[in-house]
Amino acid sequence: MAHVSAIGLDFVRPEGGTGRLGPLLLIAGALSALAVLEHQRVLARAAQEGAAQVEEMRTMSRRSMPSIAGQDSDTPEVREQIQKANAVLAQMNVPWGELFAAVETAQDGSVGLLAIQPDARARSVAIGGEARSLPALLAYMSRLQGSERLRDVVLASHEIKMKDPGQPVEFVLNARWVEAP
Repeated sequence: MAHVSAIGLDFVRPEGGTGRLGPLLLIAGALSALAVLEHQRVLARAAQEGAAQVEEMRTMSRRSMPSIAGQDSDTPEVREQIQKANAVLAQMNVPWGELFAAVETAQDGSVGLLAIQPDARARSVAIGGEARSLPALLAYMSRLQGSERLRDVVLASHEIKMKDPGQPVEFVLNARWVEAP
C-alpha cells in the first residue's frame, strides 16, 4: 500500500503587517463602485428626459389644429386660399407616427415596402410593396387588418413577377386608418 504524506496546515496568521496591497485594492474597488453608481444616475436621468420628450411629442401629435373660418364678405379668391390653408392644417394634424408604426409593425422579412401614400382628407393610405409570395402578401394583409390603426385593408392590385427569381409579388394595398380614441 502507498504511503500518504502528511499535509501541514497553518491556520494562524503570520506575524507582521498585511502589506499595502489590501487597503489599496479596497479603495480602488470603492472608487469604481462610486463611478458606476454615478454613471447609472446619469443614464437614468437621460432616460427620464427622453421619456418626457416622447410624451411631449405624443401630446403635440394629438392636439387638434384649428381651422380657419371664412366670412360672408370674403371674395372667392380669399375663400379658395382659406380652403388651401385648412387643407394644410389637416395635413399637419395627421397622426403620422401612429400610421407609420402600424405599417412597420406588421412587416416581416417576407415583405418589402416601396411606397406609402397617405390621403389625410380621406383618412386612407395606399401601401405599395413587394412580397416573396402570395401567401406572404396575404399574411401581411392580415397583420395590417389586425392592427389598431388600420381597417378595411384591401388588395387594389398585384402582379406576380414570373421572370424574376423566386417570382415575387408586387402589390398595392388600400386601407382606411382610424385615430386613437
